[in-house]
Amino acid sequence: MTGDGKAWRRFVSVYAPVIHKAVHYTLQWNGGDAAGLDAQDVTQEVFCRLVDNGFHLLSTYDPARAGLSTWLSVVARSTALDCLRARRTERMGRQVPYTPELEEELAERLWAEAPASVPASIADDRGMLDLPPGLLSRRQGTVLRLLFQDDLDTDEVARTLDIHPKTVRSLKQNALARLRHHFCL
Repeated sequence: MTGDGKAWRRFVSVYAPVIHKAVHYTLQWNGGDAAGLDAQDVTQEVFCRLVDNGFHLLSTYDPARAGLSTWLSVVARSTALDCLRARRTERMGRQVPYTPELEEELAERLWAEAPASVPASIADDRGMLDLPPGLLSRRQGTVLRLLFQDDLDTDEVARTLDIHPKTVRSLKQNALARLRHHFCL
């Protein structure tokens, strides 16, 4: 932090493996490969954050609260998660902006074009939607089927399932969000 280049190089050589390992595991467990993130690049981002604004982040380290390796691992994990969020937001930004009409159209299309082979809980006469097990809860699948396949409105679904209309809307939005995420829409 005082500008001693030799000390900085020693710091980097000692702690780069710790940071890289934390970044690597965070990306591995949170889909970093699918997002196209490289552990080396994110490790470099961690070091950039440490030195940014005159070593501001590095100056917040408190040895009374944790060891330096532990603290750097937390910083590395946070940076990796930030990079993942940024990549997902970037991918979503290139997509068509959300509108309720778009969501309705997506759900209609998914039910209409459904290929054959999924759990009976969301099957219909015209075909079935091929989803991985557990993507939608049974209630979410039922709500989508009633709304889009059986063409019921929110109040009718609420009465059919004996739940509040707000619960129906919440289940629908959560289910459609999962479908959008799964199909990268």
